Amino acid sequence: MEASGSVLRFLENSSENGLGFLVVVVLFYLFIFFLIQYFQHKKLFFLLYSLYTFVVGLGLLRFIKGVFFSGFFESTAGRAFIRFIHYPSQLLGTLLFTYFIINIMKLGKKHPKSIKIINHYYVITSIIYLILWAVQVASPRSYLIDYFHGFVYIPTGYVVFFWVFFLVYKQKMVIKKYIFTGMLVLGVTYLLIFVSTIKNIRVNDDYLYILYIGILIESLLFALAIGLEQKLVYDENTEIQKKYISQLEENQIIKDSINRTLSEELAQTKTSVVELTEEANRERTEKLTIAFENKFSQLRLDALRSQMSPHFIFNAMNSIKSYFIENEREKAIYFLTKFSKLIRNILESSRKEQITLAEELKILEVYVEIESNRFKNDIQFLINVDNDVDTEKIMVPPLFLQPFVENAIWHGLLTKEGEKLLTINVTRGNGPKTIEIQIKDNGIGREASKLKNTKNVFKKESLGLVLTKDRLDLFTKKLGKPHSYEIRDLTEKKSGQSRGTLVVIHVPEVG
Repeated sequence: MEASGSVLRFLENSSENGLGFLVVVVLFYLFIFFLIQYFQHKKLFFLLYSLYTFVVGLGLLRFIKGVFFSGFFESTAGRAFIRFIHYPSQLLGTLLFTYFIINIMKLGKKHPKSIKIINHYYVITSIIYLILWAVQVASPRSYLIDYFHGFVYIPTGYVVFFWVFFLVYKQKMVIKKYIFTGMLVLGVTYLLIFVSTIKNIRVNDDYLYILYIGILIESLLFALAIGLEQKLVYDENTEIQKKYISQLEENQIIKDSINRTLSEELAQTKTSVVELTEEANRERTEKLTIAFENKFSQLRLDALRSQMSPHFIFNAMNSIKSYFIENEREKAIYFLTKFSKLIRNILESSRKEQITLAEELKILEVYVEIESNRFKNDIQFLINVDNDVDTEKIMVPPLFLQPFVENAIWHGLLTKEGEKLLTINVTRGNGPKTIEIQIKDNGIGREASKLKNTKNVFKKESLGLVLTKDRLDLFTKKLGKPHSYEIRDLTEKKSGQSRGTLVVIHVPEVG
């Protein structure tokens, strides 16, 4: 009994014995720590939680006794300051707390109608609240704000609190148990404070330990939830990187194997050529040489395709991973369907040396639709084909246009504000039996893209463009016909400002 009495006395003197001061120190530490995290990661819930801990910590300062700032709050100026900030801090703390929960639990996306109603509630009550507060500042004897706060704002605030509490309960997220428990602790804390001080207008100092302990537990639970959220994002990124590295290693093994096969066949063919006499076997020697060159070109095409497909697949995977992170099932299923169709087309085309231009354009339509999802579906993608061009009869290397489209999106349209337009025009070229393909975007242009990517570790020439150049070289070499492509910067004549980028590709018409 004596021990329990000592503990109770310690708790009742929490404003003087250092417990309350410890809670305030923890809150200000969390404020600084998560404010730094916000500037590093640019996530809104970091800022909301940081400001929330600051407002709560500031509100608790006036209760602390026996420290260097206690005298200020006991002075006339200090009491005036407390009265001035009391109600605004109550309003701001409630708003920051509520929208921190909504943001970190992604309630706005899952329950948009409920959050819209809550938004309207806070707009209306905040306006009334601030008007009544201004009346109190102008006329200190006015108690309208006190009545509104006690009989309107607090009861309706509890309704909103339990509404959000219910929405959190319905969520299926790993961090839910921390957020749910933190809200439960906070609700019980304020209920105990209300019951313990129901006969007093002000909070009784003997019961402040309930507030200190409740706020400390709630703040630490929310901090754990934020930390777990960051860990999940980090683990997701790490897993993606591991898969990418594994794919690159597998590609290197395939490349080395094909190079060994090429070297062995080259040695065998050279031996056969040397053994033949020039005069007696000239025709046979020429046939062997031609056959070797064709096989060499074919093997190189196979090697390049084996690198191209995984590279293309990995980039497409990144386009839909965000839906899995945000638990948006319907969108995830929709884009998985698109992705499976894209994978099937890629796998089918990767087994072929050439496909029709119509098939190539269909693959691009699916790819751009998936990529457009990153921009909230605001990429306008148009394909224009001249009437005298039959894309069903024109053969091209599979996936040779994708790297140009990818560059247009990532280096042109990604950071552009406003309308994002991507156009592919297919016409007959000026030369005989030549097809001209234009890929045009209204993005920020190559110069602006270079400036934005000065510190990017991937600032080297795109792997996809390098592979495409080699594949076009080998594809047209076998046909004995030339190809070409050039990238032009589009600018305004008067201002010199960039209007986007134009890629012009000329390929032989192969039927």
